[in-house]
Amino acid sequence: RVVCASPGFLKQHGPIAHPNDLKELPGLHYGDLNSRNRWHLTGPDGAHEVLVRGVLCSNNGEALCEAAVRGLGVALLPTFIVGRELQAGRLVSLLSAYRPPELTLCVVYPPSRHLSAKVRLFTDFLVERFGGDPYWDLVR
Repeated sequence: RVVCASPGFLKQHGPIAHPNDLKELPGLHYGDLNSRNRWHLTGPDGAHEVLVRGVLCSNNGEALCEAAVRGLGVALLPTFIVGRELQAGRLVSLLSAYRPPELTLCVVYPPSRHLSAKVRLFTDFLVERFGGDPYWDLVR
């Protein structure tokens, strides 16, 4: 995930160099996450919890991305949603020294001495596809 905003938004509101700079800016955030409008970022000076002044709350990342592209606020979104916009320059990655908590993908299956071929193949596919650096994460 990455904190991002449009170049036009940054031109209007100025540079964002520290998580504290987000407190007074309009934010675009998910409504269906436990964190809601509280963003947790960790950087060289430790952990920060920022209460984002939300102007748009949605459970749809593409809607939040579009709002960010249109200059409505700052967003914290997965790179698989904003990657193309970052690559095209319609969004700019912010606070690169600060990271949100990692998101994980887990495969849960019943314990067994002999893992079925289907479960093994599916697990191997997920590791190959999503393990390591994701293909959409070309810009940070």
